[in-house]
Amino acid sequence: MANVKRGTIAIKRTWPFVYAALLFGLIGWLNFITPGDRQHIRLAESFLERKLFLLPGPLTNWADTAPFEGHHFSVFGPLPAVLIMPLVWTGYFHQGQLSFVVSLLVFYLCFQLARRFDYSHNDSCWFALAFCFATSFVGVAALPGSTFFAHVLAVMFLFLAINEYEGRGRLWVVGGLIGLAMASRAPAGLNILFFSLAIILGVGPIRERMTGLAKLLLPFSTVVGLLALYNFARFGNPLESGYSYQLNGFGAPYADWNVPGNTPGPPLSLRYIPDHLWSFLFGLPSTDAVGTSVLLISPFLGYLWLVRRWDLTNKLIVLNVVVVLVAILAFRSTGFEQIGYRFSLDFLPFVFWLLMRSQIELTNRFKGLILLATIIDACLTAFFLASGVDRRHG
Repeated sequence: MANVKRGTIAIKRTWPFVYAALLFGLIGWLNFITPGDRQHIRLAESFLERKLFLLPGPLTNWADTAPFEGHHFSVFGPLPAVLIMPLVWTGYFHQGQLSFVVSLLVFYLCFQLARRFDYSHNDSCWFALAFCFATSFVGVAALPGSTFFAHVLAVMFLFLAINEYEGRGRLWVVGGLIGLAMASRAPAGLNILFFSLAIILGVGPIRERMTGLAKLLLPFSTVVGLLALYNFARFGNPLESGYSYQLNGFGAPYADWNVPGNTPGPPLSLRYIPDHLWSFLFGLPSTDAVGTSVLLISPFLGYLWLVRRWDLTNKLIVLNVVVVLVAILAFRSTGFEQIGYRFSLDFLPFVFWLLMRSQIELTNRFKGLILLATIIDACLTAFFLASGVDRRHG
């Protein structure tokens, strides 16, 4: 009887890790058999030729590029292309393989963050399972698209920043990591708000706080300055990243494209928020893949209502999340080709941080909701993949 009981306990402790390995096996298989869309590769090739515009090639698709003064420029952040330049130069680069490795690192970083708050290995694994396979992250981890790869990198940098803040607390490292997240996904840079306010409103002499703020903002501002120079060199405007000129997969400007998930107009406008907020909260799965309710794909987030710890840090996390949420909802598009609302990944690591530092108990019901969400999201991923061919052919 004792042996049976020990065996049961061992199974309970290890099966989340086995389940995660199985899910990662499926994700890895998809990444390894699927060719990337070459957006970052083309930009890396341009950088290697000391060009800022994309070099034309055979069967060139100008989707998600910005035509300007006779050239096409990438609208994506430059960091992914910069990171892969050595691999592109050697001739060996498979975006899916690198995306898979970074996804594994995201799992570990989420697991490690939970361990910092004294969660058991088992519960920490449940948190990592929840983030990687029960949120919009599963959609960007499943395929090696350029937009997806940018999300995966940005999430990695955000988790690295939060772990650094809770660990060694080197503010210059935190600021640099948020800057790198911004160079991958511009809205992710808005998370600098939390760390800035945490320093400004924290305890200690004002001189000490101002010194800390300078340490945080110096590396971050350096990245922002480099991005501004990059934009100015391309468009003559440090604030223009190309989205004002962005083309869709059919060669038409997004600014004139009126379809579900995209509103004609400038890249940012407060008038987009009501419709996009509806998609974020109540959107249903469809072949358009323009947004599915966060309440459907991540029902366990309802446990946020159980947060009872409202110290300064938690209040600032919520404020930070709200600011980033408003920014992504004010963007012209909800984001195509997605599970859930993938732009939410620009703040989602902070939501998990809030759950962890609030010491929310992972009850059997909580774990059951995570398990249910992984099944729902796996089915939605399969639906998303199956309907992708029709979607990409209009």
